[in-house]
Amino acid sequence: MKQILISIVLVITLAVGSLSSCTSKLTSCTGGGEDPTSSTVTGEISGAESSGKTDPFGKPTDSSGEHYSEASHTGIGDKKDETSGTLSGEDHESSKPEESSSKPEESSKPESSSKPESSSAPESSSKPESSSTPELSENEKAVIRAKELLADAWYSRTEMFSTLTSEGFSNSASDYGCDNCGADWKEQAARAVNWYADGSIVSPYEVRNWLTVGAFFTAEEANYAMDHNSVDWNAMAKAFAKEMLKNGTFSEMILGNEMVTFNGFDNSDVTDALNDINYDEWTDEAIEYAVANYGTQYYKELVTEVEGYGFDSNQAEIAANSVGVDWYANALTAAKAYVTANPSAGYYDVYNDLFNEPSAGGWGFSDSQSIYGADNAKDWYGDALKEANNQYLSRARMIDYLMYSGYTYDQAEYAADQQNFQEKANQKAYDYDMSHSGYGYLDVAVYLIDDEWFTLYQAINGALNVKAPDDDPRYQQGEMYLTSNPGATSDEVYAYLRDYLGYSDTMANVIITLLFMAG
Repeated sequence: MKQILISIVLVITLAVGSLSSCTSKLTSCTGGGEDPTSSTVTGEISGAESSGKTDPFGKPTDSSGEHYSEASHTGIGDKKDETSGTLSGEDHESSKPEESSSKPEESSKPESSSKPESSSAPESSSKPESSSTPELSENEKAVIRAKELLADAWYSRTEMFSTLTSEGFSNSASDYGCDNCGADWKEQAARAVNWYADGSIVSPYEVRNWLTVGAFFTAEEANYAMDHNSVDWNAMAKAFAKEMLKNGTFSEMILGNEMVTFNGFDNSDVTDALNDINYDEWTDEAIEYAVANYGTQYYKELVTEVEGYGFDSNQAEIAANSVGVDWYANALTAAKAYVTANPSAGYYDVYNDLFNEPSAGGWGFSDSQSIYGADNAKDWYGDALKEANNQYLSRARMIDYLMYSGYTYDQAEYAADQQNFQEKANQKAYDYDMSHSGYGYLDVAVYLIDDEWFTLYQAINGALNVKAPDDDPRYQQGEMYLTSNPGATSDEVYAYLRDYLGYSDTMANVIITLLFMAG
């Protein structure tokens, strides 16, 4: 009986303990308890399951639509770990077979909060690498995009920033992309120079201005680029010079200054470029300049203007003669007009009127144009001959007289060549004899030689027409010496007459010539 009582007490005790355990579990499953760890895990898991939302990149969101952050994933993981201890304890207790089978209705409660496997949901979200590629930040995307752009083309930092923002990146992300894409902006500027100059004819100044104004590089970057590009500036200078001549008119001096001062080419490159243009090409430029700038200038004024632009005198004259004006015809017209207005004008009067600058009362024609106009203004040779025919002068005197009268040497010589100067000497001797009395033969002869410049023989013969040598006592002195000194030479006779008797050189020569002519 005692054993029976002990058994009954034991059964009652066990029954009470089992009921207490079941009541505690029921309270925990239905949320009636206040375990913060259990309620937190349950709420978060339920929220994730009930929402079902994803963002455009496939990331799960909470019930409010917000992305899960790495922090929230970590938080869930932390809560899972805390809950795992509790759930393991429950598992341990629920491992009892009688309790597991005695309360089947408990399985109808939300399994997400009571089953340890339900905690795997936040665990999966806290480890995205195990299921999908992690989402990149905007900064990282901006860096990737900047690198893609640099792979295809050059960019300045300003243009890169502008491109990134135009593609939807924020200002801060665009800045981050520019600063972390690995670009060397100086090298990008050099790359830009090579691109800009490729297949084009450009100057260093144009390229540098474009770098800072058009491509938005800094001055420092532009300076670097101009010193570190791969452009063949020597070849570029040659092409640039040719292009300048094609589109404008330049002398070698003006073009060289233009390329160095206003286009930034190196002096040595400019020298090579100018030497690559031949003389005929520069002459063509001079012609273009003269044609473009001719207005009412006289010839020499136009030549001076072309020379002032840097062409040489030969190029300037060729240019002035290529403006469509017949300067020679104009000079002839002016010459004839002058002769008509000045009938007594000599050749050089006409020439000077044509050649002198307008400021000096002339026309400003060139030397050759003035000669052409003067030569053809009248028959100068015929006029000179007419003038010479009326003058009783020696040849030398005749030429001097005609040139003094305005004829050229050629014209005066032509007229002199047509004269009989012996006749003129005879006439001069006659005129002298008629105007002088008491003079002998030698006086007339010496006069014709010393004063009128006739030759020795012209004078001897001219004086013979008016006087006889034998009648002149001075001639007789020479004859007496030669008679007293047979075989005396002309030099000995000359010394006697010149040194002993004191006759002039001309008189001694006349006497000796007469003595030895007779001998």
